[in-house]
Formats: sequence, C-alpha cells, structure tokens
Amino acid sequence: MGTDNQRLHFHRLTFNSLPLVLPYLHTSGSRSCDYTVGGIYMWIDYFKYHYCIYHDTLLIKGVAEDDVKRTAFSLPLGAMPLSESVELLKHYCADEGIPLEFSAITEERINDFRALNPTEITELSHWSDYIYRADKLATFAGNKMKKKRNHVNKFLASYPDHHIEPLSGDNLAAVTAFFDRLCSEKTDNGMAGYERNQTRRVLHDFAHYQSVFEGIVLFVGTQVVAFAIGEVTGTTLHVHIEKTDHSFDGANEYIAQAMVRYISSLYDIDMVNREDDAGDPGLQQSKLSYYPDLMLRKYNVIF
Repeated sequence: MGTDNQRLHFHRLTFNSLPLVLPYLHTSGSRSCDYTVGGIYMWIDYFKYHYCIYHDTLLIKGVAEDDVKRTAFSLPLGAMPLSESVELLKHYCADEGIPLEFSAITEERINDFRALNPTEITELSHWSDYIYRADKLATFAGNKMKKKRNHVNKFLASYPDHHIEPLSGDNLAAVTAFFDRLCSEKTDNGMAGYERNQTRRVLHDFAHYQSVFEGIVLFVGTQVVAFAIGEVTGTTLHVHIEKTDHSFDGANEYIAQAMVRYISSLYDIDMVNREDDAGDPGLQQSKLSYYPDLMLRKYNVIF
C-alpha cells in the first residue's frame, strides 16, 4: 500500500493479508516467533495489528507487548534502511500526536536501534523466546533430560496402544472436540482465554493454514490425548500450540518430542522455538524444564 506525500495508511491485518506480508516476514533473519504467521495471526486482535507496505517495506502497527494501551510498531522489514523507516514513522507519530515506540525488538537488532539515538531502551523480561536444539528435544539425550526420558518411557509402557497422526481433515473434528473438553471448565479471561479462543479459530480454519502450519495428534486407542501445531521458518520450528490431557502421565513430554521428530522428518531444522512465557509462572517452569539453549531477549525502544 503506498502513501501520498509520505502519509502512511495502515490497514487491519487479516488472514487475507497473508500473501502480502509473508514474503517480508521471511526476510527477518531472526528465530523470533514474532516474525511468523502464527506469531502474528494468533495474536492479531489482542495486539491490534495493522500493516502498511511502503517503498517495498512492511510496517506493522499494534500495541506494546507489555502494555496494550500504548501504540507500538514492530521491526520494519524490507528494502528501506532502518534509519529511513524510523524517520518515516517519527513523522507519522508526530501527525498522530503519539510517541514513536517499537516493541519486541530482538537483541540481534538492538544495536541497530541504539545507533539511531532512542530516548529509552527497556528489556521485556517476560517475553524472551525459549529456543532449544532440535536434536536435544528429539532424543532427550543427556543427564539433564533424564526426567523427560523417564516420563516418555512411562507413557510408552502405560499406553502401548498409542499412535501419532498428522493433523488433517480426517481427525480435525476429534481434535476440536478434545480441545473443547479440555477447556470446558476454564474461563476465557485474559491472555490465556484469548489464546484458547485463537486456538479454536486455528482449528476451525486449519484447512486455510495448511500451507503454513504443520500439526500432529497423539491418540491412545481411539482417544485424542494431545495435539501440537507449529510452523517452520528457515531452520527453526516454532511451536505455536501444544495441548495435552495431563491425566495421561508422560503425554506432555511425548507430544513435545514427537512433534520435533515429525517435523525433522519433513524439514531440515536445527532449532525449536517454544515461544515466551508471558510472565506465567507455570509456563516459565515448564519451558525451563527443557533447558533452553538460548533465551532470545526482546526490548521496547522509544524515540
């Protein structure tokens, strides 16, 4: 979308925008989940994402990851140098009467922003992505992962009639019914509630996402006990959704391992991004228990 006299016009991001924005997301060169289809479309309404394509550069406007009351922009992606994109957005924000803020800028780009003399740089302490070596999650090798191996072995011994299927139209109804049962006693408040509603939306529209998303379903007999949905960019698997019936001992570890093994059979991946914990203590404990090889830190940058 062009502008007249450098006046930027932002349009609401929708699924139909995917063909326009996807080529730019692939230029990020980052393992961050923020530059994936799932990372954007799972949170499209929560973060109020809008987009503008100007001079072959994608600009995304939304809200700050740590405060939805503040307007913030994502990293510009495309042909324009960062300095030009920042100047362009400074004029836009001056016209709008708002400060220029970028949110969730990854540590690999923070020095590029620092060179442009921002007034403030703040680390988003609860929004770092947890990233792991794919071979480690596929095998749970090593002393640190002994507990994970034990959980998997317990699952295998307890449920010999288990099997894995790719998520498809053949099992989508069963997966949706499973997820509805899993969430039947949970409220839809806050970020967790929003994430559950977006998971329902992804399942409902999965046929439209199949060109981007991959998924697996774990069965015990004919019963769904877990499923996972992810996306591959470059050599990184991003696990966007992972849901498990925890009454099946070891199912959580088994689905995590099986997802990496399945994707490795289809793509050449070396790392797995299990995304952030959003400050949730339970999620933090769970993600740390897999011993991340990298915590990809993110920052807010204000001019």
